[in-house]
Amino acid sequence: GMLVDNSIVVLENVFRHREMGKSPMAAAAAGAEEVQGAITASTITTISVFGPIIYVEGVAGQLFGALSFAVAFALIASLIVALSLLPMMAARWKGDGSAGPLSPPLVQPQEPAIEGRLAWARRIGRGLTHAVVGLGSAVTGVARRTTDGISNRVRAAASPFLDAFDRAFMRFANWYHRLLERALDHRGRVVALSAGILLGGIAVGATLDRGVLPDVDQGSFQVRLRLERGSPIEQTSAAAARLESAFAANPGVAAIFTRVGRQEAIAGIEEEESGLNTASLDVRLVADARTARVVEDLSGVFAGFPAGVLTVETGQATALGRLLGGGEADLAVRIRGDDLDEAFAYAQLVAQRLSEVSTLTNVRLSTEEGQPEVLIDVDRERAAAYGIDPSAIAETVERYMRGSVPTEYVDFDQKIPILVRLPEAERRSLATLELLEVEGVPLRDLVHTRETVGPAEVRRLEQSRMVAVYADVASGGLDGALADVAAAIAENPAPRGLRVDVGGENEERAESFRELAFAFALALILVYMILAAQFESFVHPFTILLSVPLATVGAAVALWVAGAGLNTMSLIGIVILVGIVVNDAIVKVDFINRMRRQGLVLRQAILEAGRVRLRPIVMTTVTTVLGLMPMALGLGRGSDLRAPLAVAVIGGLLSATALTLVVVPVAYDLIEEGRVKLRAMVGLAGAPRSEEPIVGQPDRTSSRSRGGADS
Repeated sequence: GMLVDNSIVVLENVFRHREMGKSPMAAAAAGAEEVQGAITASTITTISVFGPIIYVEGVAGQLFGALSFAVAFALIASLIVALSLLPMMAARWKGDGSAGPLSPPLVQPQEPAIEGRLAWARRIGRGLTHAVVGLGSAVTGVARRTTDGISNRVRAAASPFLDAFDRAFMRFANWYHRLLERALDHRGRVVALSAGILLGGIAVGATLDRGVLPDVDQGSFQVRLRLERGSPIEQTSAAAARLESAFAANPGVAAIFTRVGRQEAIAGIEEEESGLNTASLDVRLVADARTARVVEDLSGVFAGFPAGVLTVETGQATALGRLLGGGEADLAVRIRGDDLDEAFAYAQLVAQRLSEVSTLTNVRLSTEEGQPEVLIDVDRERAAAYGIDPSAIAETVERYMRGSVPTEYVDFDQKIPILVRLPEAERRSLATLELLEVEGVPLRDLVHTRETVGPAEVRRLEQSRMVAVYADVASGGLDGALADVAAAIAENPAPRGLRVDVGGENEERAESFRELAFAFALALILVYMILAAQFESFVHPFTILLSVPLATVGAAVALWVAGAGLNTMSLIGIVILVGIVVNDAIVKVDFINRMRRQGLVLRQAILEAGRVRLRPIVMTTVTTVLGLMPMALGLGRGSDLRAPLAVAVIGGLLSATALTLVVVPVAYDLIEEGRVKLRAMVGLAGAPRSEEPIVGQPDRTSSRSRGGADS
């Protein structure tokens, strides 16, 4: 939608000059010249908003870094087309459906006297060129006659609807003109009403839910299976196969990918602790299936497993969410201390308490108590007495337990390694381990053995041992879940020596909001600097920037109505609004200044700008809104991720346009009156009164003479 805004403004202005009786060439030149400064400033302001987004870190930078470059260069191309190609085409168009003839060159080029083969080759080349051009012209003529016939029939069929639309728009324009006159007569009421609307928008925004990313139906979910520690991999595989069979029977499931046993990190994501007793199943759904509905249908299957064995991840805790949000769950209670056993015991208590909270689901520990293991301590004195090196003892245990590859089986061009080790039953027996011999000496005479349960993993945070309790938000939003977690921890304080803090999605949310707040402030500064340079004034940019708070009101209300909430996507939309909503105000204020320079008093200039610039403002707003509508409606897989951005932009653009048509002219009138009073107070002479035209000042928005640019 934004790409056609410049062309709409130029073409509408050219059409306005055609309605004034000018020739196509004069109308194209005057129309493009009159708005070139305004659309250039509006395009630069829009591009300047995408600049800060490029350097934003976190989720926003990952999602919109490359897109910002694409949009910026696309807008530059649209500006070039609107100021070059479009006026040229408009100058040739007669307005009756045919193109006008090309103007002959002022000076006919003289062909230099070239003799010999060079002149012959030149004549051949020119002949071929004329042939190609003639063929192209013939094809174009046939196509034009065909399309002219079609367009005439379409125009005849659509004529009643177009006439009805024109009449409706004229009634709307007349109503707006009367409204603007009343607003200028009651400026205080307009300001008070605008302030009330702004406060109401702030109140609505304060009630919105906050998060890192919107809830996205990724068309998949993940199930993590964790049996009791020490369970053999065969038992884990059987349980995973049972889940696979149940999932495959559901018509919404398209594919299932299962991994059993220890799992490596994937795509830079730290997998939760895995072992022989763990498995993960990635379930992909068919195109028209909804994840929440499929998971609900499979709830009976999940209920067939003991509590704590299965963990279902459907939202931001899946791979996409962890890549963007950087967390394994919505919430993480991190418990740090030097005594890992004490930290683990307190983590179990916290997990039990959080599992009773209704706003949380999928409560789990970052690590289990661990796998059973046998510790072997070498008795160095006995080993020295037998003349056995401790490394030989370690190699013997590893060879019998883990196995060794003494040779390979050769099958044609394939080499298959042969692994030799003790049978599974004997490897699990401590008595068998003690009977192993090292250089003829039984192992029990060289070592001390004991059975224990070691930590499955040791995580550290800021050089301290850490155990985390993960949980996902089930209902009530992230803020409500954080309050419930804080209450649960307050009821069960940590023992001395342990430190507890709550992290997870709220930390990523705080970082993203902080980065986007900086981008919003920087965008405002850049837009102000561009407007100050364009209008050569430090005051008029504030008039134009009034559109920004009015846009945030509409964005907040639209997000509230759509139930989208505040997240990274919607905040990016609000940042983008800074560069979009000022465009209408730029066009209006630029025309007001132009009319005042041409001799109109302030009130007449404001009313004339409202009359002349109403049509392009409405057209650009409608095209942008319609362009964002498919995204806002969430059409297609994964569109839920981008929908809040479109909702925020649509709501902000509609409110800003509606209020800009009234508030900006009133603010311009008040500021001009205030400037005159201020100059009168400080005793400045020669300043024009607010009701006097600005005559004699150069038109800095145009580099050409304004003699042919009528109002």
